[in-house]
Amino acid sequence: MKERFIQFRTHDGFTIIETLIALSLLVLAMIPLAMFLTVGLRTTVNAGTQMYARELASSEIDKIKSLDYDAVGLSGVSTYFTPATNNQQVRQENGYFTGLTPHQTFQNGDTVYTIDRDVRKVINTSRPSAAAMKRVTVTVSWDRPEPGGTVELSTLLGRTDMSGT
Repeated sequence: MKERFIQFRTHDGFTIIETLIALSLLVLAMIPLAMFLTVGLRTTVNAGTQMYARELASSEIDKIKSLDYDAVGLSGVSTYFTPATNNQQVRQENGYFTGLTPHQTFQNGDTVYTIDRDVRKVINTSRPSAAAMKRVTVTVSWDRPEPGGTVELSTLLGRTDMSGT
């Protein structure tokens, strides 16, 4: 009987303390990996949100470009790109866009996107007879994921028919 007991104790194996130490080291090694995965997932979500906002802004710019020049009303004060002798800024009175509102909100999942449109007339004060242009700026902002963000796209619209200058 003694031989069997001695034989049982001579088998090599892991004690409970060795197993607990090994598991603790494994958990400590997994914590940074989990943090890297979390940061990677957050970055991917942010990139997707920003890409969706850019697509919204681009789509809005395309809608506005498809409108007739005169259908795109001004939303603010005209922009002068050369110094003028008469610095008085002129405000346009005829509304915003045909069929478009200057401010819209969309929701995609948990994220709320806000689209703002701004149209200003670009006036060349050194050549008043030059054709007027309109600068269209579309700004898309969102609230989630935190801290949110903003995408802004601008384009110039010119009159294709010079008879209306």
